[in-house]
Amino acid sequence: MNGAPPHVTELPRRIGAWSTLAVVVGIMVGSGIFRVPATVAAYGPSVFGFIAIWVVGGLLATSGALVFGELAALFPVTGGRFVYLKEGLSPSFAFIYAWTFTLLLRPSGNAAMGLVFAAYAGSLVPALAPHEHLVAGTLIVVLSLANYASVPLTISLSNAGTLAKVLALGALAIGILIWAPTVAPAATTVSPPSLHGYGLALVTVMWTYSGWSSATDISGEVRNAQRAMPMMLVLGVSAVTALFVLVNVALLHAMPMTAIAASKAVVGDAAALTFGAAGRTGAALLVVVATFSALNSTTLAAPRLIYALGEEMPRLRTLAGVHSAYRTPYVAVVLTMVLSVVFLLNHSFEQMANLFILGSWPFYILCGIALFRLRRTRPDVPRPFRVPWYPWMPVVFLVSSSAMLVNALVADPWHSAMGAAFVLLGFPVYYLLRTPK
Repeated sequence: MNGAPPHVTELPRRIGAWSTLAVVVGIMVGSGIFRVPATVAAYGPSVFGFIAIWVVGGLLATSGALVFGELAALFPVTGGRFVYLKEGLSPSFAFIYAWTFTLLLRPSGNAAMGLVFAAYAGSLVPALAPHEHLVAGTLIVVLSLANYASVPLTISLSNAGTLAKVLALGALAIGILIWAPTVAPAATTVSPPSLHGYGLALVTVMWTYSGWSSATDISGEVRNAQRAMPMMLVLGVSAVTALFVLVNVALLHAMPMTAIAASKAVVGDAAALTFGAAGRTGAALLVVVATFSALNSTTLAAPRLIYALGEEMPRLRTLAGVHSAYRTPYVAVVLTMVLSVVFLLNHSFEQMANLFILGSWPFYILCGIALFRLRRTRPDVPRPFRVPWYPWMPVVFLVSSSAMLVNALVADPWHSAMGAAFVLLGFPVYYLLRTPK
C-alpha cells in the first residue's frame, strides 16, 4: 500500500427526490420565459391563441415527461437519453446524440443562458453592461468549478435558487394581475395569425419548456431513482406549465399584444407598468436569479451524459474520469465548461436558442421510438412506471414533436442543413472510434 486514494469510477447516489424536482424545475425556469413571450406575440396569434400555445407546449412537454419517466424507471443510471438510445435503438444512435449534445447543443444552451444573465446583470450594475460576454463566461466558469468540487454545493444552490425564483415569479405575476391597469381589448392584435406562425411560435415555446429531459442525466445519482425520476419529471413539468401560463396571462393583462411583441424585456416592462421603476429593477433581479439557477442545474446535469459516453466507449474512457476526493465527473465538467465559453465568442442568443431546438428535438423523437421498441423487445423487464394511455400518449408526443420539427425545418433550412451535416459527421467519427487500435 502506498497510501494513494483508491481509483473511483462510480458516482454515488446522494440526490434526494425533492432536489431532483428542483433540478427539473430549475432547468426549465431559466431565460426562456423572460424572452420568449415577445417572440410568440410577434408571430401574430390572437389573445386566445397566445395562451393556447403555452398550454399546448406544456401538454407536449408533459407527454414527453411521461415517456421519459418510463425510460428513466427502466434505466435508472447516469446518462439519461444516451442510455435510452443505446438500449432502445443502437449504440451508434446514442453516440450521435452524445456527439451532438457535447459539441453543439449543451454549449450553445449554456452560452445562451449566460448571455441573458449578463444582459440583466448589466442593467442592475451598469459597469458590467459593456462586458456581457466576459460576465457570461465568468459565470459559466464559476458554476463549473463549484460542480467540479462539490455535488452537495451544486444541489444546495439548485434548491435555494429554484425555490426563490418560482415563488418570486409567481408572486410577480399575481401582483401584475391584481394591480396593473387592464389593457383595452381593441389593442391586442399584432397581425392575422397563420397555422405556420402558430407552429413557429410553438417551436420557440418549446425552447422554454425543453429542460425537463436534461434532468434524466443525473438518474444514476438519485436515490430511489426508479420511483423518484418519473414522479418528479411529471410533477415538475406540470408545475412549470401552470406557472408559465399564469405569467403570460399576467402579461396580457398589463400590455397589449403589440407592446409584448415589441418588448426586449417583456416581464420587466410589465412589472414597470405595474410597480414603476422598482418593478423593473425587481424583475431584472429575478431574471439574474433565474438564469443563475438554471445554468447551475444544467452544469450539474450535462457532464453526466458525457461521463456515460466515456464509460461506453473504451477510446473515450478519459471522459468518465471521477475525482477521487470529490466524487464528481471532473473531466466531463471541464470539457463542458470550455466548450460553453468557446460558444460565447461568435454566437448571438437567438442563434444559440434556435440551434438548441433544431438539434435536440430529433433525438427526443428517437427516444419516443426507443420506448416503443423496448416495449416490443423487452416485454418482461419490470417497469416500475409505465406511460399512461399507452400507446396513444407516446403517439401524441411523437406526432406533435415531428410536426413541430418539420415546421421549424421549413422555416430555417440553413441552420437545419448545418445541424444535419454536423449530425451526419458523427457517424464516421463513431466507426473510427469503435475500430480497435
